[in-house]
Amino acid sequence: MRATSKASTASKARTPRRLTAVAVVTVAVGWSLTAAPSGTAAEQAASGVELVFEQSGPVDGVRPGDSVDVPFAVKNKGDAPATRVVLYLRGSQGLAYDKKYSNCVYEDAPAQDEGPAQVNAECDIEQTLEPGVVYEPAEPIGLDVLDRALYERLNVNILSGVGTFPEETQHGGGADPVLRLVARTAPEAPGTVHGGELATDITAENTADFALTGSKVKGGAGRTVDAKVTFANKGPAWARNDVYRPIGVFDVGIPKGTTVTKVPEFCEPSGVTGTAGAATYRCTTPYNYADEDSERAYVFGLRIDKVVANATGTVAFVKGDHHWGTLPFDRNRTNNTAEIVVNASDGGAGAGGASDGATGGTDGGSGSSGGTSTTGGTGSTGGAGTQLDELAETGSADTLLLGGAAAALLAAGGVAVVVRRRTS
Repeated sequence: MRATSKASTASKARTPRRLTAVAVVTVAVGWSLTAAPSGTAAEQAASGVELVFEQSGPVDGVRPGDSVDVPFAVKNKGDAPATRVVLYLRGSQGLAYDKKYSNCVYEDAPAQDEGPAQVNAECDIEQTLEPGVVYEPAEPIGLDVLDRALYERLNVNILSGVGTFPEETQHGGGADPVLRLVARTAPEAPGTVHGGELATDITAENTADFALTGSKVKGGAGRTVDAKVTFANKGPAWARNDVYRPIGVFDVGIPKGTTVTKVPEFCEPSGVTGTAGAATYRCTTPYNYADEDSERAYVFGLRIDKVVANATGTVAFVKGDHHWGTLPFDRNRTNNTAEIVVNASDGGAGAGGASDGATGGTDGGSGSSGGTSTTGGTGSTGGAGTQLDELAETGSADTLLLGGAAAALLAAGGVAVVVRRRTS
């Protein structure tokens, strides 16, 4: 494996982005460029064309600033030539294309409700792919690994008989030469696994600092206060889940002597319940990913039924529904827990939290919005199974776990990947 290094782009100061409140993505993100015509695969089969990829394994051991050469091989398993071939590339937002070929159209697709930003390309391959022949690009697809990279992916599709190209153009006008496919002379290895789409996971040696912030509030008996909890990804990497489930999950303990009157969106009762209501609420991020320098506030309405000095509820990450463990990419564990403190004896803001005053009237009531109201609350110092409890399962706080992206791939097929680390 040949390795050279490329100087990483200097990180810019960023204003934290708010996470918009939408449902967790449940379907795959489609193409932002011209979509592949529906029924094309069936039409290809009917015409005797069947284009399939040799499946390959994941890529790991790369670092931000590296350039990765990702080769691929496609075979026409049908009995008829494939003409008017279009290659579709969809990369995750921690990647950038090393070259812009003249027969490809490129687009930086912004984040949408359904998923994160992407880097897309469509390439017009003016070639005929003969039956039974395995083709490879004349040179591998080159990808730059950006500063924000962590769990990345390149998806590749290829279709024949596509009648249109973006804006009905034949070429994208890129600066680099034409991307061409060449016939491979070496025989295909026995037992090669094929598939209609190629997905290559690229895991970078990087970290994402997930942080929780609590608050201090105060008020007399019968008053209602807003207690804010904030989730933030302080970077440098963005992070995605390997399944369509929230990337961040945390429990919020309810301080003694208070009743929850307003539940924020993406939070629900959890843990022990009784006549006094839930002691803990489980909250999640709205998506299966969190961009770097993004944050979201969760505001609980708390009615103070009885003044208890230093009434405290603990906020802590818990194990989520994914294969990579509990935040294995987060090596800063000092901000993985926070507190909600009601009527602190020192009267000021504590570490990791802001001091907030009472809101609402003396009747102790507050309308519920964004969630389900409870009729009471009991003291809690957080739910069981917090992130710190998970360290024994996921490794030490000083260890960055890699390679979990392999679980999402099909069977490995032995394609070599070259990592180029260029010095500045």
